[in-house]
Amino acid sequence: MKSVLVLSWIAIGNVPAAVAELRARELRPVLVSNLPDDPHAVLCDDHIVFDWDGEELSALTARIGERDVEPIAVVSMVEKLTEWSIALTTHYGLPGGGDSRAVLASKTLVREHMRALGLSDIKFSGDPRSVDFFPAIVKPARESAASYMVQRVNDRDELLAYLKHLEESGAGGVELIAEEFVPGTEFSVDGPVLNGRFHPLLVMEKADHNDAKHHDAGLSYHPPQRSHVRDGVRDLCEAISTLCADRGLDQIWLHFEGRSSQDGRTELIEINPRAGGFHTGIPASIQVLYGIDVISAVVSMALGEYAPQELGPMREQPMFGNVELEAEEIGTVEALTTEADLLALPGIISVRLADGYRVTQLNKENFFLSLTLTADSVEELREHATKALDTFEYRVRP
Repeated sequence: MKSVLVLSWIAIGNVPAAVAELRARELRPVLVSNLPDDPHAVLCDDHIVFDWDGEELSALTARIGERDVEPIAVVSMVEKLTEWSIALTTHYGLPGGGDSRAVLASKTLVREHMRALGLSDIKFSGDPRSVDFFPAIVKPARESAASYMVQRVNDRDELLAYLKHLEESGAGGVELIAEEFVPGTEFSVDGPVLNGRFHPLLVMEKADHNDAKHHDAGLSYHPPQRSHVRDGVRDLCEAISTLCADRGLDQIWLHFEGRSSQDGRTELIEINPRAGGFHTGIPASIQVLYGIDVISAVVSMALGEYAPQELGPMREQPMFGNVELEAEEIGTVEALTTEADLLALPGIISVRLADGYRVTQLNKENFFLSLTLTADSVEELREHATKALDTFEYRVRP
């Protein structure tokens, strides 16, 4: 059987779904992960253990060769492993290789290319200590997940205090970028890139986003309702298409976030070469709207053969909403309400509950419950969300 490398880090990467899709195509899944006791290893035909942070590409390719594995594709849905995916596909001459995608592995490179193409005028710096614009957002330039280490600083004292905190906590060596904070409404967009053209499928307006912590919060919904968000989505999607055409991108799924202000300014916040959060129900919503299985699409792209017959314009009905609940203290989450209890409530179509979720640090989003809802209006979505959250009971044990 033909082998496909499935990349994972700390047991994340949608491995079970990817493996199921590969087996349906009679392909041989080979897991590459950093955990010797990775719980997903039993699902795969082989498991190669590799330290993503401490080893070199030559060590990984040697290990792959020792197993007589000749990969025909690499499937990766982990932002941290973007550069590794590009390195492997380039090494083996597979779809997804080459220099064109490298820009997506660095927030700094994305900013530089957007500025060079006249697509953005946001202030930014790869040297946070040089920042003279506030408020600013400081975050990792090459690692991004659950708003990890994302911090808003309102003045130079806060900036220096945060950088000192990172150094004292052992994160002083992380490559950072500082960006101008753009006021307005945040949103996310998902869709594929084909022949240099981005096709938006799902837009989530983050109506209740927490700008202080820079975390998702409250209700988000598709399609966006406010006119400045709808206009901003249109403009940013065109800008992303221009970037994709310039880089010659093809056969890749993008999830990006933007922010639009009522005075007409829209800026890209972040862009990632992977599908939007599976825990948030984004793929489930896309499945209902378009009949597109996102995992199947991602695997097809890894094989270089994704060719949907017709994507068409973005569909706006039915309306979808998402609500996530975050643990805000160190400990282990214990749910007293079941998924079945929540699914029995009005408007709830999908529940992702991580009972037993362990909170070990508070400098990232610690979502353990995600609800996907449907309704005829934002008001009805809020009613359904309020009912569900009032029903849900949990505690965090030290």
